[in-house]
Amino acid sequence: MFKKIVKWTVLMVATLVVTLATCNATILAAATSTPTPSWGSWDQTTITYTTDTSSSYYKSVWKNAVSRWNKVGVVQLKAAKSGEKADITLTSSESLSTKSGKLAGYTNYSYLNKGSDNNEIVAAKSTLNRSLLTKYGYTKTQRTNVATHEIGHALGLSHSASKDSVMYASDRYASIDHQDKVGLQDAYNN
Repeated sequence: MFKKIVKWTVLMVATLVVTLATCNATILAAATSTPTPSWGSWDQTTITYTTDTSSSYYKSVWKNAVSRWNKVGVVQLKAAKSGEKADITLTSSESLSTKSGKLAGYTNYSYLNKGSDNNEIVAAKSTLNRSLLTKYGYTKTQRTNVATHEIGHALGLSHSASKDSVMYASDRYASIDHQDKVGLQDAYNN
């Protein structure tokens, strides 16, 4: 009987140590995860979009990216009704280059400067570079990650320093991370 009690106590202590170590690692990870920064937001959380491409493949990529942001639950992206002017235009192009070189995707926007990071977005257009994505063998999931990144910019998120973030400047592998959700919440709950 005494041996069983000792074994049980040792097992409980070992379990407690493992549990505490796991909790401390989780707390440390949460503490070191900085929210994705934002540069602005729309004046409402329901934002309309239109997909301006004849490619059913790229329509599907954009649809998947929209679905990802809608699952976060902070904003609701809705397809604009026929004849309605959309807030965000989602498109693709055979070529896309800027002063900084060729890009997998790019978002340009119009906004009202209300000071600091409190810009009100009034229009955005996100574009995917079909030829570059094909040239470098991006899978559909990776193209969706790039589309998700570009919509993040259209929603007001800036680049993140974390490689786990979909908003990291040059990564086709990341999807929406906890810090992206928190960054979006911060942008729309202020």
